[in-house]
Amino acid sequence: MQPLCDFDNTGGGTTLVRRYSPQDDSPYGCADMAGNVWEWTSTLHHFYPYVADDGRENMSSAGHQVARGGAFFLNPNYVRCAVRVRCNPIGCDRLGEFRVVVSVRRDRLA
Repeated sequence: MQPLCDFDNTGGGTTLVRRYSPQDDSPYGCADMAGNVWEWTSTLHHFYPYVADDGRENMSSAGHQVARGGAFFLNPNYVRCAVRVRCNPIGCDRLGEFRVVVSVRRDRLA
């Protein structure tokens, strides 16, 4: 059985986006949410439970941010979207490589 994400250096490094699509896509069409590279988020690190109005989603607040999803060099136990690490936005060298996701409103794409 072929793996559905890049982990344990099985691909010899990072792989192209959507390499494992469509069989690895979520029911919502999300792809590549685990493995390959970390996903850097704008969310500030706070302990669980998640509370949306506790300041973690305030874009003007400073603090450590969250990266999710693991990376190609980790073992399978750490390659899932629930895995998160706390990183200082300036100089978080333990991520190796990461991707940045930006949400754009469709009505502004004209």
